Amino acid sequence: MKKYILLFVCIASMLISFACDESFNPKAPFKEQYVLNCIIRGDSASQIATLSKTYDVSGFDPNTNNTDPSISGAQVYLKWKGKLYQLRDSSIARTDTSRYKDPIKFYYTKAFTPAAHDSVEIIAIPTPGVLLTSKSKVPYNAYFGNSPWFIKGDEIALDFRWTAYDFNVYYLPRLKIIYQKRNEIPVVNHSFEVPLDYTSANGIETSVYPGFSPAAGIEFVRTNIDKAMLQVSNGDDKSNYKFLYIDLELLIFDQFLAGYISTTNGFLDNLSIRLDEPNYTNISGGLGIFGAYQYNDFQITLSNDYLSNLGYTP
Repeated sequence: MKKYILLFVCIASMLISFACDESFNPKAPFKEQYVLNCIIRGDSASQIATLSKTYDVSGFDPNTNNTDPSISGAQVYLKWKGKLYQLRDSSIARTDTSRYKDPIKFYYTKAFTPAAHDSVEIIAIPTPGVLLTSKSKVPYNAYFGNSPWFIKGDEIALDFRWTAYDFNVYYLPRLKIIYQKRNEIPVVNHSFEVPLDYTSANGIETSVYPGFSPAAGIEFVRTNIDKAMLQVSNGDDKSNYKFLYIDLELLIFDQFLAGYISTTNGFLDNLSIRLDEPNYTNISGGLGIFGAYQYNDFQITLSNDYLSNLGYTP
């Protein structure tokens, strides 16, 4: 018992000494740094980058800063196969003005589409004498050679597999039901995402969707697909719905985006609490992230028998 009392007294003394020590400061010395962020999309000619700088506040709450740290008027380039592509300076009205009132500043180009597995470099000069650079490589597209093309109605599950041409990449799959509403003018394609699973707590059911994963494949149980198909009409007349196909969307993130994801939240479970947010960066001369990703989609046909068994009109 005496040992526990002594331990408590020691801890209390330490806390008191910290409280009385006016030199103790939880804030590290402020160092101004530039922050460059750019994510290259491999299937698009439009690319966007943002540039800002770190800031300090008088207290300990960063939300007290009301001055937008974004930077305009800088020189930003993308370099591919020895050619420089300059990004134009632009801005757009801010929808949320609760903190910052100024328009959102960014840099863009509509004429840059690198090929898969090509190396790309970004160069930014926010002010004379300051140079920010980084390099990345566009991931390969996926090949769905061993994936199901058709839903007949007797499958236990849809097991999607794709060829992984790259290592150190992450995948984010999304399975979506694509449908139209009959007699809707103009005709619009709607989508409904299929959950990977369902959980229940205190009588409340929650949908669980796929997350980031290094695995080159995913399986959706047929009962969950059927349930999502029936939720589309949600008690409405089923004859009002026309189903086109089911679409598997797949995003492939390069090693730097994969590293950012795994560093910031990839190792956490639902019970974890972060006390120190890591600063992941691959920008030389500053902070930020420069990476690339690919967008793929794979369509699955729905048979007339399958739709009829669910009560829908093919």
